[in-house]
Amino acid sequence: MIRLYQFTHKAINLVKDNSNASSLDSTIPAEINLPNLTMFSTILFMTEFRQMGMGDSVDVSKTCNMSEWHRRLYEGAVETPQSDSDIYVDVLTLPPKPVSKAGIIYATTTRPADQDGAKEAFSAFLFAIHKSSVAKTIPSTNNGETHKLPSEAEALVAEKGTTHIWLCGSDPEQRRHRLMSQCLAQLEGDVLEWKANGQGSGVLTVHTIPKAFPGMVQFLTKNGFVGGDKVIGGESDKVLYWKVL
Repeated sequence: MIRLYQFTHKAINLVKDNSNASSLDSTIPAEINLPNLTMFSTILFMTEFRQMGMGDSVDVSKTCNMSEWHRRLYEGAVETPQSDSDIYVDVLTLPPKPVSKAGIIYATTTRPADQDGAKEAFSAFLFAIHKSSVAKTIPSTNNGETHKLPSEAEALVAEKGTTHIWLCGSDPEQRRHRLMSQCLAQLEGDVLEWKANGQGSGVLTVHTIPKAFPGMVQFLTKNGFVGGDKVIGGESDKVLYWKVL
């Protein structure tokens, strides 16, 4: 069974259900919430860094803690910062603002089909945020070639900003099941809707470190992203990829 959820600054929604479950099983379980997703990401990235030989020397608390996830999810959607004690789901008092200005998360869950009563568990997620500009880069290729946005896209980004994939990852045991592709497809659908409504530029960006995450580069290029230039002022070997929708 695979389900796909969308987390916004207002609610958690079940957007796709491949479990063939009955209508009685369409409610969102209590286990599908932001704190549990944050914990999943923490464990996921700690596992990745250990496999990279970096052990516990990497501090994932900067990106995998409730305060940071709240801040990036709510930024642009509310005037005041949220705290860990604030209610997350169905915050109906939030002022209306374009969703593209806030953070949005897509997360898949799986549940073994042959285990009655087994709980859903997170298996992949993609966290996208709004950024006002694209990071400046320098060529990273040997021939000095640079990858620049088309002039039309640059003009749109200058006015509307960009949708930036801040964090994403999937359970190593669940990879090659196209879980991340499902998350990306949902994001691209929303980005196109924001663009049509005049709320966004239709430009997606993402930073990655090819030496550490070669699989991410393969995923991006397979899904139509271009780039690979080094981000100025970023972490060592961090590069930029982008896609115009």
